[in-house]
Amino acid sequence: MGRLAGTEGTRVRAGGPPALTSAPGHLIRRAQQAHVAVWQHLAPELTSLQYGVLLVLGQQREADQRTVAELMSLDKATAADILRRLERKGLVARHRDRADGRRMLARLTSDGRTALLTAAPAVVEVQDRLLQPLSFDDGEHLLGLLREVAYRGEPPSGTADIAVNAPVPGWPLRLPALRLHTAPGHLIRRAQQLHTLLWTDLVSPVLTSVQYSVLLVLDGHPATDQRMLGRLASLDKSTGGDVLSRLEFRGLVLRTRDAVDTRRNMVRLTTEGHRELLAHAPSVRQVQQELLRPLTASQSQLFIELLQQLTGTAQSEAVRRRPN
Repeated sequence: MGRLAGTEGTRVRAGGPPALTSAPGHLIRRAQQAHVAVWQHLAPELTSLQYGVLLVLGQQREADQRTVAELMSLDKATAADILRRLERKGLVARHRDRADGRRMLARLTSDGRTALLTAAPAVVEVQDRLLQPLSFDDGEHLLGLLREVAYRGEPPSGTADIAVNAPVPGWPLRLPALRLHTAPGHLIRRAQQLHTLLWTDLVSPVLTSVQYSVLLVLDGHPATDQRMLGRLASLDKSTGGDVLSRLEFRGLVLRTRDAVDTRRNMVRLTTEGHRELLAHAPSVRQVQQELLRPLTASQSQLFIELLQQLTGTAQSEAVRRRPN
C-alpha cells in the first residue's frame, strides 16, 4: 500500500498505517466483488470459473487437467473439482490418456458446447459492464496494466498442441472473441490470487489482508458500528461478522452494545490491535510494492486511479490524464 495515488485523501501517512483507499490489493478485491456481483446477475447458470474451463476446452478438442489448471490460474485440486462438477452437469467428459495413464483428459460434450455458446452474450456483457465506469481508452489502459500485474510476462500457453487463442467454433459472429488473458474478470481474479500469495509470504499466514483492512478502518474511525465498518471495509454482513469474531478472539478488536441503541454493535481497536496494525505496516507496504513491481511509478499511479474509478472509490476530482 505504497505512496502511489496523488490525491491528498489517499496519501500514506509516513511511518504510520497505509491508506486503504489507495491500496492496490484492496482495490483489486473491490473489483473482484464487482465482477462477482455482475456475473451472478447476468450469468447465474454457471460460475465464472466453470465458464472459463468451458472456454478453455472450447478452443481445442481436449486438454489434460494440468493444462486446464495452468491456463485458468487454478491449483490442481480446484481444477479437478470444477471438472468433476461440470462432468456431473453433463457438460464435460473425462477419460484417461491411453498413452499416459497418469493424465486425465477432458473435452466438451455437445451439451457443454451449447452451454458455452448460449451463455456467451451474457458473459461478454459482464466484461463490458465491469468496465462501464471507465471510458473506452481508460478501460484499455487498465486492462493493459492488469495484464502486466497479473501475468508479469506472457500468459501461459499450455502445451504445444493447445491453441489458446484459437476462435471457439460456432462463436456468435456479432460478439467479440473472448480470451482469458484479455478478460477483465479473469485478470482481476489472477491479480487477487497474486496479492494473496504475496500477503501470506510477506505479511502473515494468520492475519489476512481483509482482517488488516478492518484494523485499518478502525484506526481511522475509532467509534463506529458494525454495519458502517462493513461498508468502509467492503465486507458483506456474513463475512464481516466472521472477520470480527476472529479478530475479537485474538484480542485485536472489542465489540460492545450501543448504550442508546442496543441493536447496534460498536467496534473499536484495542491496544493490541493497534500494535498489530503498526507492526505489520512495513511488510504490508512491501506487498503492495511487489504487487506493482512490473509497473513504472507513473503506471502504478494510473493503475490506482483507474481502479478507484472502476470501484467507485475515486476522489471527487476527475482522474488525472495519462502521462505522455
